[in-house]
Amino acid sequence: MTNNKIYFNIEQYRDKTLNKYINAERTNRYAGSGLKKKGTLYAKRIVEQAMVDGIIFNWPCKLKFDWYLADGRIDPDNWDFIKKFIFDGMQKANVRGVTFLGNDNIKHIKGYDHDFYIDKDNPRLEIYELEK
Repeated sequence: MTNNKIYFNIEQYRDKTLNKYINAERTNRYAGSGLKKKGTLYAKRIVEQAMVDGIIFNWPCKLKFDWYLADGRIDPDNWDFIKKFIFDGMQKANVRGVTFLGNDNIKHIKGYDHDFYIDKDNPRLEIYELEK
């Protein structure tokens, strides 16, 4: 395992999980788009700060998502949906002309593993590159 991790405040995504996104799409055709834009922008900002801090992933690679949730009220598959916003944010993240992730296709993303935990005191998402 590596210390080359990107840390997200998972509570920023609590209102953007899959069921919330589906409900927004059904309520108003623009609401889902708004959630996607906000979720992607948050990821872009987090990844750009990680880049400034020296975090890089060696693409192509497989990623690990460690989800530390404040509680178990939202099912793991609803949280897992958030990776869509995160991958889009990784593609938009750019620091001094360098993009973090060129594309989120199979040429770059070789897979991903998810593990879920409860951490009431420090809910977060940690993403890192798995050893090759």
